[in-house]
Amino acid sequence: MTSSPVQRRNVMRDEDKPKTQLIQELAYLRQRVEALENQQQEAQQEPDESRLTDETLQSQLDERTAALVEANDQLVAEIVKHTQAEQALRSAKEQLEAVLDAVPGVVSWISRDLRYLGVNRQLAQMFNAEPENFIGKGIGFLRASHDFHDFMKSFFESNADDATCEVSTRVHGELRDFLIVAQKYDGDRAAFTVGIDITERRQAENDLRAAKDQLQAILEAVPGMVSWISSDLRYLGVNRHLAKTYNLLPEAFVDQEIGFLQTSDLFQGFLEEFFASEATEHCQEITAKVHGEIHSYLIAAQKYDEGRAAFTVGIDVTERHRAIQALKEAEAKYRTLFENAVEGIYQISPSGTYLNANPALARIYGYESPEDLINNLSCGDRLLYVDIQKRQYFLETLHQQGQVIGFEQQIYRQDGSVVWISENARLVWDNEGDSLLYYEGTVEDITERKRAEESLQKANEDLEIRVEERTAALRQANERLMLEIGERQRIEAALRNSEAELRALFQAMTDTITVFDAQGRYVRIVSTNSEVLYSPKQDRVGKSVYEVLPPTQASIFVSHIQRALNTGETVNLEYNLEIDDPEIEEMSEVWFAATVSPLPDNCVIWVARNITERRRVLNALQEAEEKYRSIFENAAEGIYQTTPEGQYVSANPALIQMYGYDSLEDLQANVRDVGRDLYVDRDRRLEFISRLEDEGSIVEFELQVYCKDGSVIWTSENARTVRDFQGRVLYYEGTVQEITKRKLAEEALRVEQEKSESLLLNVLPRKIAEQLKQDQTSIAERFEEATIMFADLVDFTTVSAQMTPSKLVAILNEIFSTFDQLALAYRLEKIKTIGDAYMVAGGLPMPMEDHAGAIAEMALEMQWAIDEFNQKHNLSFQLRIGINTGPVVAGVIGIRKFAYDLWGDTVNVASRMESQGQAGNIQVTQKTYEMLQGRYILEPRGLLDIKGRGKMMTYWLCDRLGEV
Repeated sequence: MTSSPVQRRNVMRDEDKPKTQLIQELAYLRQRVEALENQQQEAQQEPDESRLTDETLQSQLDERTAALVEANDQLVAEIVKHTQAEQALRSAKEQLEAVLDAVPGVVSWISRDLRYLGVNRQLAQMFNAEPENFIGKGIGFLRASHDFHDFMKSFFESNADDATCEVSTRVHGELRDFLIVAQKYDGDRAAFTVGIDITERRQAENDLRAAKDQLQAILEAVPGMVSWISSDLRYLGVNRHLAKTYNLLPEAFVDQEIGFLQTSDLFQGFLEEFFASEATEHCQEITAKVHGEIHSYLIAAQKYDEGRAAFTVGIDVTERHRAIQALKEAEAKYRTLFENAVEGIYQISPSGTYLNANPALARIYGYESPEDLINNLSCGDRLLYVDIQKRQYFLETLHQQGQVIGFEQQIYRQDGSVVWISENARLVWDNEGDSLLYYEGTVEDITERKRAEESLQKANEDLEIRVEERTAALRQANERLMLEIGERQRIEAALRNSEAELRALFQAMTDTITVFDAQGRYVRIVSTNSEVLYSPKQDRVGKSVYEVLPPTQASIFVSHIQRALNTGETVNLEYNLEIDDPEIEEMSEVWFAATVSPLPDNCVIWVARNITERRRVLNALQEAEEKYRSIFENAAEGIYQTTPEGQYVSANPALIQMYGYDSLEDLQANVRDVGRDLYVDRDRRLEFISRLEDEGSIVEFELQVYCKDGSVIWTSENARTVRDFQGRVLYYEGTVQEITKRKLAEEALRVEQEKSESLLLNVLPRKIAEQLKQDQTSIAERFEEATIMFADLVDFTTVSAQMTPSKLVAILNEIFSTFDQLALAYRLEKIKTIGDAYMVAGGLPMPMEDHAGAIAEMALEMQWAIDEFNQKHNLSFQLRIGINTGPVVAGVIGIRKFAYDLWGDTVNVASRMESQGQAGNIQVTQKTYEMLQGRYILEPRGLLDIKGRGKMMTYWLCDRLGEV
């Protein structure tokens, strides 16, 4: 800074001047006196010219002497005035130097030509130099920052009086960031700069920003809708997925009631119950309307901020519900077909044990139910098959060809009766084709058909016998022909009756019976009850199958006709035909199972049965199995089955990959016991089993597991218990989802929240901090009665001028830290410190009954604490304390650098009590006196003229009563 000529004048007191200077000043005064006497003598020598009387001269002399004395007094007053100004300037300079040394940053004075006029000690120490080494040098002589040089150059070129800028500077080889504040002075010929090191703050901001970006990325990657909701059921925030679902921006949700979209009353009810309960987390499935369509969501909620807010995640399970419903419907459909099929259907293990059987099979075998059959019958049982060798032939053929169709054999029913069956069967292998899983097939009761065939054969035999007998009779008694006409007519009538019986038998059959010759021409079509389903017309007689059927089917017919004639054995086959269905007025595919048996005259009898429904049932069962297998193999979540002992029965690829294994066999070989080999906490396995035993199922059971490589991941399991008919546990099955990233995000969020909470509570009272977190607008509250105390360190400025900055800060920190501890001990609220002054309040923001007593106790403790401090440090500080009680307004205003402050007349009077008090004493008002009397020693000070209030009665607070 520059100084005026008056400030530069060396004005000294007489007692401080050297002897030579005093002699010079005395000689100067004598010369002035002699000059005045000479002027007086000259005036006396010219009486005639001036014509002045002695009285006139004496008057002039007196006037000049008085003027000289007045001028001398003015000179002395000016000297005294400038001496005082110079002392004040010197004191201000010392204070400024002390303040600059205490400033937590680097300070410099720079001329317009970009040269240092001076720097503070902290800047010099940063570069291991003395402040004097900087004076007169260009600001770039250290070559530490081009940014600072460019900033100052542009600042002096601009018209601005002040400016701020962030620059990077290399200090001891390390690049650090500084916030520079510059202000011009001395007619813009120089500038004053202050630099604050913000490197750590910048790094913290970058780390916080990175953490926030990471959290935002995680929330955006969550396959669901995420929201933060306050206890008054308003949105604090949502993720982009939720906002996009309703074609809104995330900001549009903030501070809105959760029902403003009017999509789900269930969601609002769920949260109301959740906030009303003591639970910290809960999940529930609800429905919500999205774009006019009802969706199902699995909502998981967890409270935070001491239950005043909750974090919710919603997963859309609509498609999963639809898939489950479709699976249930398909299973029910196939189960209905299985249960109600006319033919028997079974699955048999390679060892001969029945795995599955439908009611039709139980009826055919004479059992009351499928369970009765499964528990009491084995397909290898010699008591079942009449011809055990034929059964062995059936099994050999099945293993050779992979399937057998229309195999006829006799069996014993449970009651010992014998029935004929026609059996279709196939082998079912595993995916690799190495291991036989089971046999499956269908059984049809053909007893009635066999009886019909036997009856037909017997009728033919009887007919042949009768024809032979009649022919013999005709040969023997040709002469008696005319006599026996009557007898012949009787025989013909008997034949007609027999034919009618055969026709009735055929009419009762549902099979299609046709006779073909060797070339595949229709020879005869037997009319049966199959016309209800399908039957060839009589007009086909004489036609070739090539004229009636498509070429492919015709070739099948002819090849099997030739095979039956060539081998002389019955041939079985299945085939399909496109038949016009009058009900739907279009062609439909019909499947048949046929037996082709050779007849005399180079013909065959073709007996075909409609098996369309049976084929549809088998195909549907196969499709259902393939569908379920596809879902299991391709599911995104892990799916498993484990025994009660903890061994894996099955696991899908997703689970195997999640745990880091190569295959199911690898998983089974390494994980013999889930609780021992997989769970990080073995007790969690016991809890898992216990909850399954009690509840039957478990949802979102979170735990840590070991992967194959030894790493640990978090998982969430849904599981249920599968039991047999007797209630015994067969196995546990469920799904697993990896939630490691979610857990890491939750932990990072918790740590950041704790940091933010701690910082906020160091600045504001807890109650006010909670209000600010709920509402960012200004907070103001009136308290009808509170006690305010101001305390000031008397003559601290004079004492601090003799201390180094570091010692000054250390002393203040020790004193005010002691005061802070006292405020905490008496549950009082520290408001602020202003320089060496300390302000504290009682009865706010949390009301307390004896706030005046608490303030009085703290004031006495502060006096005793300052005495102990003086003894410890050999100092002589004194406190001047003022206390007042009355109504105040407290709150937080503004939008940056929040501070909790007080306003009102009570505060002003408390401040006057301190400023107009005495060092070492505690001054209180009449109101405070009334609240303390009877418990403390209080002495009247008398009426005191308080600025802005007039005369007020005040008192000295001396001590507790009885502790003088």
